Amino acid sequence: MRLLNRHHAIVVFSYLALLILQPVWHALLPAPRGAQAWWLGVIAALPLLLPLNGILRGSLRSMTWAGYLLLLYFAIGVMEAWSNPPQRLPALVQIGLVVICFSSLFRFSRQNP
Repeated sequence: MRLLNRHHAIVVFSYLALLILQPVWHALLPAPRGAQAWWLGVIAALPLLLPLNGILRGSLRSMTWAGYLLLLYFAIGVMEAWSNPPQRLPALVQIGLVVICFSSLFRFSRQNP
């Protein structure tokens, strides 16, 4: 994998961190913070696997689709942070990763038309 520039590296890092967060949050964290349901962690991570190959290669089309997916994870993070106090910390981490990834996606797309 060859990183194209600094923004691409940030996109890859934050996207992979978001992908790892899903099973950790839903399957491994104890009951007040997670559901301890491995199937929920797998289901939450599956959509993020779809554009992963293109993100690693730096494909703008894959990054565009990843941006659409990130909006879904942002909405879920905001909903969990707002309505579920025991899961507020992992939800805020998810929101932060989505914001970092989305803003880096935007910067990467502006530099590479």
